[in-house]
Amino acid sequence: MTCAMTVRFAIMGISSIAHSYVKLIRQIPCAEVAAAWGSDDERTRAFVHTHGIPRGGTDLTAILSDPGIDALLIVTEPARHLFLAHQGLTAGKHMLIEKPLDDRLEAARAFEKAAAGSHLIIGVISPYRFNPVLRRIKAILESLPPGTPISAQLSIMWSRSQEYYHHGSGWRARSGPVLVNQGIHWLDVMNWFFGRAERIQGTARTTRSFLSCPDFCNTLISYPGNVSVLISAGTFCDRRHDDQLVIHHPGGRLDYAAMAGLNASHGFMERIKRRLSRQTPAVPAASELLHHQLVDFVSAIKEHRSPEVTLSHGIQALELALAASNPG
Repeated sequence: MTCAMTVRFAIMGISSIAHSYVKLIRQIPCAEVAAAWGSDDERTRAFVHTHGIPRGGTDLTAILSDPGIDALLIVTEPARHLFLAHQGLTAGKHMLIEKPLDDRLEAARAFEKAAAGSHLIIGVISPYRFNPVLRRIKAILESLPPGTPISAQLSIMWSRSQEYYHHGSGWRARSGPVLVNQGIHWLDVMNWFFGRAERIQGTARTTRSFLSCPDFCNTLISYPGNVSVLISAGTFCDRRHDDQLVIHHPGGRLDYAAMAGLNASHGFMERIKRRLSRQTPAVPAASELLHHQLVDFVSAIKEHRSPEVTLSHGIQALELALAASNPG
């Protein structure tokens, strides 16, 4: 295939998800991984060698000053996201940044202000917007008359161990509340469906001694036009349960699980078998959703347009997540 333009990425950070991103980028026509940067020289060299990436190392200036690199994919721990993003802004690189942008809303807003008016394409990872079932639900919601009363219930119940929370620098245990880390993609979906939240109420608790941030919350969010969303989220369960979203309106009910072929009437193992046998093609795997977002980001660069998930969307989701995690 002949490419009029090839988008060349530098992977910024060599976290576990970085391995997946290299593979996903290489599946996109006219996109390639040109370099990788990490803070640890030995690990970065091993990463570059494993994936056959042309160049890499700990010299940030060398990566950012390379005119052959068009875009940064920032996948470090969140505390480094915006430092690298500011550097990328100065260097004139397009950027796709992992969630959450940061654990400080003021820092995220400062970056948004610095990026205002830039020609650069800047997006935030939030792949749920590429879920075809959620797109179908959004289309149905948009067909309802303005002011239609809507009540939504969302359940996010996962299992996350002490080992998971203490992995890496341990940032998840310190600054990864359930809605900031696990639930932020769903919060972006609620904003995508309903606009900008008007009021947030609820409770947030830390249920385990090795954590210093909430791993459980019940949150009620009010949106414009008679819309309310009740969220229950936690990571203390014995196993991960399927996320549940049910939306009621005067004309009926939208049940995400039923529309996605994940009806709760099926047993857990039966649902796993159905997924493995691809009897539920309505729900792509997480890697497939990430692939769709990467394709959109590459297309946005080529077409000089905003990506489907913008920096502003990422900041609004973070704003909501932090407010719900600190309801006092």
